[in-house]
Amino acid sequence: MSISLDIGGTWTRVLHDGFVTRFPTEPSYDRELAMIAATVPPLTAPLGVSFCGRLTPDGVVRVALNLREYEGRPLGLDLATLLDVPVRVAHDATCGLLGEALSGSLQSFSRCGYLTLSTGVGAALRLGNVWLTTEAGHQLVPGNDEPCSCGQTGCLQTLTGGDALGRRLGRPLEEVDDPAFWRRYGADLAIGVANFALSAGLDAVALGGAIALTQPALWPPLRATLHRVLTYQHVEVLPAALGETAPLAGAALLPTLPEDAVLH
Repeated sequence: MSISLDIGGTWTRVLHDGFVTRFPTEPSYDRELAMIAATVPPLTAPLGVSFCGRLTPDGVVRVALNLREYEGRPLGLDLATLLDVPVRVAHDATCGLLGEALSGSLQSFSRCGYLTLSTGVGAALRLGNVWLTTEAGHQLVPGNDEPCSCGQTGCLQTLTGGDALGRRLGRPLEEVDDPAFWRRYGADLAIGVANFALSAGLDAVALGGAIALTQPALWPPLRATLHRVLTYQHVEVLPAALGETAPLAGAALLPTLPEDAVLH
């Protein structure tokens, strides 16, 4: 029996023997644990969990901008106690990267990255046998004066994150069909991808998350802008082949990795 869990800013999903079930993520930490207990079947093997925030190596939530009540809570320990199995938790972007690198679009690359474009913007790197979360979504974009929920001004996430843009537009991004908007979005994203790739010498970056996978209009301006600005180093930019299941696929692999392979 194969099971993994993805706790996102909007949805919590459970992958069970190839089938995905989901429920809305509870802003209340205790209610979320209760929902997980009611949804996850009895387990006999370690559980891998993808989470939409930064964690300590022992699974305590450090930062969760979309789930503030979770901060400081021992998510790994609480899930292990609740489900009575060992639990390993990592950032959702790191799990997405694991999934894409081992069974998706990044299989040919040992130096690669993953960006998830959804409620927020998550990022992770693979450098050989080391997998690490980064804060590329909070890189500062010159000329951007939008305040970010992290406390900074000018983060990439304010230009490409679904929650930030939805608040400014007054409607969810899935309702936006203005070609000019998606041209701007793709061009803004390209600068972030270029900086992300250059900072770690990446050969490829996969884009996952609901925005990247459901908005085809952003891809032509993204690729055109990258071609124009990224003249020092070429980088392949690919859609996540596993789609929205990439973090779940990666979470399933977490218990098999050495403890020091994942840098939180």
